[in-house]
Amino acid sequence: MELKPHNEQDDRVQAIYARWLDIGTKAGFAVSLIGMLVYLSGAVAPFVSMADLAARWGLPVGRFLQLSGVPTGWGWFRLLGYGDYLNFAGIALIASITTLCYLRVLPILIAHRDWLYALIAAAQIAVLLAAASGLLNSFGGG
Repeated sequence: MELKPHNEQDDRVQAIYARWLDIGTKAGFAVSLIGMLVYLSGAVAPFVSMADLAARWGLPVGRFLQLSGVPTGWGWFRLLGYGDYLNFAGIALIASITTLCYLRVLPILIAHRDWLYALIAAAQIAVLLAAASGLLNSFGGG
């Protein structure tokens, strides 16, 4: 694989990536802000009440999870109807922005036979999806 000199195609890919990054971060911030305001207003009941949260805050995580009934991993997704879990939607959106940006530019890189950058983007996508899936947790022994 040889490196190509910078060209207009590179500028186009960078502009698309930047536009998606800008839109995604603004959307993620907005969702996070709305989730926090809904939670603080009490408009939607939390899964773990403020009193229970305060009483259990200092517990070891295993005991906190056991007493609160809070799920681990992607279990939070089914709790998005609770005020304290609305914040997770914004966090998940912000965390997924890089993957979405790479998914958007990957077909362009492939179409223009920019194999090195396409390979890097595909590898980034694979690593980020593996990390999000929890697959990498199985290698930690915990």
